[in-house]
Amino acid sequence: MSERRPDTTFWVEAACVEGDRLTLDREESRHLLRVHRARAGTPFEATDGVGNTYSCVLESDEDGQALARITAREVDRGELRAGLHLLVGLPDLGAAESVVQHAVPLGVRSIDFTPCERSGRPALGSARLERLQRLARSGVKQSRRSRLPEIRSSDSLDRALALVPPGRRLAADPDGRPLPADVNGPAQAPITVAVGPPGGFTVRERDRLDAGGFQLISLGPSRLTSETAALALLASVRNLLLHS
Repeated sequence: MSERRPDTTFWVEAACVEGDRLTLDREESRHLLRVHRARAGTPFEATDGVGNTYSCVLESDEDGQALARITAREVDRGELRAGLHLLVGLPDLGAAESVVQHAVPLGVRSIDFTPCERSGRPALGSARLERLQRLARSGVKQSRRSRLPEIRSSDSLDRALALVPPGRRLAADPDGRPLPADVNGPAQAPITVAVGPPGGFTVRERDRLDAGGFQLISLGPSRLTSETAALALLASVRNLLLHS
């Protein structure tokens, strides 16, 4: 009788993959060996966050670290065909965590929490960004993606816009137009979605987005929180990408 594969994907640092072998760190090893009670011969999957998913078989437990043999590799499993990026006017910290937890499974490649005129707070510090990055890593594992999104916090809207990749640019706004069906066109260029902080973008910020090539998109007559607006627009764009 073959060993049952754990129903989760494990994280492996790219530097810990050598040829057809990989080694999980102690935290991931504990989860595999103690929580899932894996033993030699147990199959499992691991991802390195840079696009690779590994099908593995556990070979041994060396001083609390799981060593495994790689039986197959898959590139960009669970990734969208176009890069999806998110710019969020910095909300409170709980809302920022909610955005990461729900946006990562939707396929974002990056999230920039940007202080805006109505944010009322400066850019996030390293400790907060590290926590958000850990949440992003969990989201990658749970959603069976293979690329870890970049989480950053630019110190101004202008700085954030300078980092936006070329491609389609959409910004949530009550006065905008419906989301177009040809959201990314034939070139499959990156798509950036921008959502304001609580209270929305100011007129000056909307003018700045307009000058930066953003198309204003309406999400309907209801007033939405920043995190709800971000996730609603991301989900709509994802749906069009998957069915176009």
